[in-house]
Amino acid sequence: MSIFRQFSRKLSGPRCHVTPEDKIWVERRMLWLKDQFGSEPVRRAVLEPTSDFLPNKWDASREAGTDLFKRLCTFMLLDPAGIDLHFYSGFDQKDSHQAGEQNTSGPVGLYLPPRNQEKPAVALAEEGLLQPAQLAATICHELAHVHLLGSSLLKRNEPDAEPLTDLLTIYFGAGIITANSAFEFTQWESGTKSGWQASTHGYLPEPVYGYALACFTWLRGDRKPQWQKHLRQNINYYFDDSLHFLRVTADTTIPFNGA
Repeated sequence: MSIFRQFSRKLSGPRCHVTPEDKIWVERRMLWLKDQFGSEPVRRAVLEPTSDFLPNKWDASREAGTDLFKRLCTFMLLDPAGIDLHFYSGFDQKDSHQAGEQNTSGPVGLYLPPRNQEKPAVALAEEGLLQPAQLAATICHELAHVHLLGSSLLKRNEPDAEPLTDLLTIYFGAGIITANSAFEFTQWESGTKSGWQASTHGYLPEPVYGYALACFTWLRGDRKPQWQKHLRQNINYYFDDSLHFLRVTADTTIPFNGA
């Protein structure tokens, strides 16, 4: 932490960047996930970018995407043989050589419930193979759908269905992957043209991701997680302040170390 951040923290005291409503929602739903899935998912090693669950090489092929899907199924405590995987093309993207700004929503995925005793299925946009980090986040989100919708723990029309699905990825230890993909800013140049591209991914704002990761860490009983170094700078800002807030105030309904 920089000297400026330390000084600022001493002046302002512990800070929680989420609204009171979001704070209550994160804690309530985190405890709900604990009731539904037990403590096993939260006790495991988290999914870091260097994890053996992630491939060392990437060639953007469907075979690579299928391999990633199977690896993440295993991490998310699902049998890959019990889920069909499909790829589809035609994801609408703007011309990357147009000057100015661009906004995209990142790789797209779909959860398809089983019909007539068939397996549930996940469909992934083929263009996502060009963005493996965001593709991994998409897969984790859709596998969270398998857990919640496939087991009838949640209905699609519940108001917080999609944010809760992202929260489950955090509870299962994949929060580094999904939070890091929440927002990405890049600049580009092509000849005389230049511009920037902002890509958003997921259903939780960055401050909520940061607080949710802090609650996940608190539930694990980990005051100084080593995996924090893998968080992107913007996510780490909210996470670090949130965890400091919990350490100093203990103002949460989340039990430390699951006690």
